Amino acid sequence: VIRLAGTKRHFDLVEDYGIDAGLVRALDVATQLAFAAGLEALKDAGIPLVRTWRDTTTGKRVPTGWALPEEMRADTGVIFASAFPGYSKLIEHILADGDDGEGRFDRRFLFQILSMGHSQFAQLVGAQGPNTQVNAACASTTQAISIAQDWIECGRCNRVIVVGADDVTNETMLEWIGTGFLASGAATTTEEVKNAALPFDRRRHGMILGMGAVGIVVEREELVRS
Repeated sequence: VIRLAGTKRHFDLVEDYGIDAGLVRALDVATQLAFAAGLEALKDAGIPLVRTWRDTTTGKRVPTGWALPEEMRADTGVIFASAFPGYSKLIEHILADGDDGEGRFDRRFLFQILSMGHSQFAQLVGAQGPNTQVNAACASTTQAISIAQDWIECGRCNRVIVVGADDVTNETMLEWIGTGFLASGAATTTEEVKNAALPFDRRRHGMILGMGAVGIVVEREELVRS
């Protein structure tokens, strides 16, 4: 059995990042983690989110959220990298027969189980450039960065926000995904970290399952230097 696994600490997109609670309920945990990583990456890159507004029929202006500066929106792309996107919510719905907790089929079902972190994050920050998702197992984020470089070199955009996340060790996922890794001989069964964390050793007998998220802003070199 699996005795070692990396697990996440508590995080809350609503409390920690001010994301609308209704939107968060439509996201799988992998997408939620990717959102947080993407927002942190924008902050680290010195790219501010600015207040957006909508004009009402009465002539008033009401705030609608936060987005990239207007001059950056059209030339900013997004790539979502994940090996198990939407699976946590899918398993939850299978176990609950799709119940939304109030006796009805959850209307957010498709948004929760599809790999839509790229489009959902782009909508959140107003990124209007090229947009896609990739799944190359453990190489997903590496592949996403390579695609981002290609987009920039081909002139499709000036910057790409790469967001990647997976969480296979939460209570919903571990018994399914963990069992899958065990069945294929890819998960370690030792209970001592020093004997399990041996990635380039002849004694290696499987990896330590875990979770994680990453956000990276890849930008055209001359813009970064200017």
